[in-house]
Amino acid sequence: MVGPAIVNQEEGIDVTIELSVLMWSGVLLFVLIMLAATGNMMAMGMGWASSNRDDASTADGWTARVRRAYLNLLENLVIYGAVVVPVHLAGIHNEMTVLGAQIFCVARLVHALVYTAGINIVGIRTLAYFAGVIGTALILIQAV
Repeated sequence: MVGPAIVNQEEGIDVTIELSVLMWSGVLLFVLIMLAATGNMMAMGMGWASSNRDDASTADGWTARVRRAYLNLLENLVIYGAVVVPVHLAGIHNEMTVLGAQIFCVARLVHALVYTAGINIVGIRTLAYFAGVIGTALILIQAV
């Protein structure tokens, strides 16, 4: 096994960097969803928030961007998880899978921050997106 792993001493279970990134990406997704919910409640009011929401939110600005950011993260997190879990179960854990996970993690955090903030300098959001894809691909390549 290459690279650090978090070990649960009681159970003897290794939680690799790759799985830790999956978990922390889930935390990021949760935070983004809570931000979007808060923004929608602020824009649309408590009556809308506590209703069946038959009418979609008309919130714009950072609230609309954070929603798009979490939907994008959700799509990529499903793919990352579908790659990482079988790779982990197959016992594949090496410098390349660790690097792929680290790239994915940093890229998705940067993507979420710049998207939500509305920063649109030199295509940084798009670069962060593709870096995350590359991180996932590095892990997938180790399985084939």
